[in-house]
Order: sequence, then structure tokens, then C-alpha cells
Amino acid sequence: MTSDQRSTTTPAVPPARTAPAPAPASPATASPATASPATAVPAARAAPASTRTQRFPELLATVLDLLREVGYDRLTIDTVAARARVSKATVYRHWPGKAELVAAALLERHVDRRIPADTGSLRGDLLELLRATAAICTADSDLIQALTLAMRTTPELEKTIRQQVMPAGRVLSVAVVVRAAARGEIPPEAGERDLFHDLAPAMVMSRILAHGLPADDTFLTQLVDQVLIPVLRYRAD
Repeated sequence: MTSDQRSTTTPAVPPARTAPAPAPASPATASPATASPATAVPAARAAPASTRTQRFPELLATVLDLLREVGYDRLTIDTVAARARVSKATVYRHWPGKAELVAAALLERHVDRRIPADTGSLRGDLLELLRATAAICTADSDLIQALTLAMRTTPELEKTIRQQVMPAGRVLSVAVVVRAAARGEIPPEAGERDLFHDLAPAMVMSRILAHGLPADDTFLTQLVDQVLIPVLRYRAD
């Protein structure tokens, strides 16, 4: 080996960077595998719907605009694509039909909401949840009534709404119940009571849509104190 060869050295390779350790998951963001049963809060929507709505918010808003204008029966993929300035192929690539497209639009408009703020009490959380429900029913009463009628005459739409939209909306009320059970305000099994999850939105919708009356704080407080909390605190003998 020559002196030139002895003086040549291989450049040192820098050590690989180590990724920082992930921060501990909070109760609101922990996955079902890591969050404790008492504090785990389910995600507000399924991942596929989230991906679609994040990419096409304007298209989905167009769907609801057209529903208000022409109704479900006269709504077509052609008119949605033309109004939103996208190709029909783009729409069909993400939604197989009209019913699925409408369901995605409803998820974006009505269900993609944050879990109600933790007020520190079951009563406060329920009032926040019902106020949000009342605001939606008031703002979109015509749309909700039109879709309710369409569901009665269109089995495909009814099936899609029941399978995709209604379960996603229930996640919000489940989160409120989970927190209350963790505080010891209600029995742990209370969250499984279908009566509560059915009553909470149904009574608000009936008040606004069927009777044409405002769901103000006086009504919501009576609903919480006299109906919902007793249902959740009920213990069978």
C-alpha cells in the first residue's frame, strides 16, 4: 500500500436520526387499543367518508343546494357534476350512486361536528349536544323534511342513511355518556340504552319539524332534567 493510499480514509457516515418519541395520546385522541374504556371517545366519522369529504367539500355542498332546489327524486349525478364543475367520472370514482353521495353530503353538513365540549357535568354536556341538534334542525328544516319523505319512497336512500349517517350521529351522544360514566354520574352500562340515543334527537326534531315550535333553552332544560337524565340514571331492580 502506498503512502497516498494510507492517507485516504472513508468519509464517516452520520448516524441515522432517531424519530422523536410520540407524545402520549390524550383521551380524546387515543386509539381504541390504547385509550381506557372510561375515557375513550369514538371518532366522529369513519375514515373513508372523512377522506372523501375533505377532498370535495364544495361538491358536497352543491349536493345539498340541489336537494333544496329540486328534491331527491329529480337530483341527478349529471346536474351535481355540472354545477360543481367536475366530471361524472370523478363523482362515480368516489361514490357509487346518488344515495351514497347524499349520505356523504349529510355527513359533511350535519354529522362532522366536534364532540361536545366537556362542561364538567352530564347535564351541561347534554344541553350543549341538544343545542347543536336544535340549531341544525332549525337551519335545515326544509332539507330534513324533504329527505325524510324521500326515505319513505326510496328504499335505497333509506338503507344508506340508516347505515352511514345515523350511526355516525350517535357517536356524539355516546361520547357524552362515556364521560358521564367516567365521572360516576350514571351507571357504566347506561351508554348501551337505545332509548336514550333515540329520544335525544327525536324529541328535538319533533318539536321543531312536526310542531313548528322553537327548541329554546327552557324546552331543552326540561328535556334534559325530566327525561334524558332519568333514563340514563335508571337502575333495574
